[in-house]
Amino acid sequence: MTPTTDVPNEQFEWGPVLDAAACTDCGACIDFCQNGVYERVEGHVTVVHRSSCMAGCSHCATLCEPGALTFPSLDELRASRKKG
Repeated sequence: MTPTTDVPNEQFEWGPVLDAAACTDCGACIDFCQNGVYERVEGHVTVVHRSSCMAGCSHCATLCEPGALTFPSLDELRASRKKG
């Protein structure tokens, strides 16, 4: 599925959930994301602007070697688009 901006995050809460225990703070997600979703807070990668994530985009999760990032399923996103 191609990332889309036609479903505002106000209608469907799209964005990453970070498992802090699994995160190694490598910063690959920070380096990749151009929407400012992640920042370092006290030396740790943190989701600071979840609503800035582009709906349907989860590429940062594929870059996360420990698998610390999860997203809603694409089925959930598709269902929200049909409701919208």
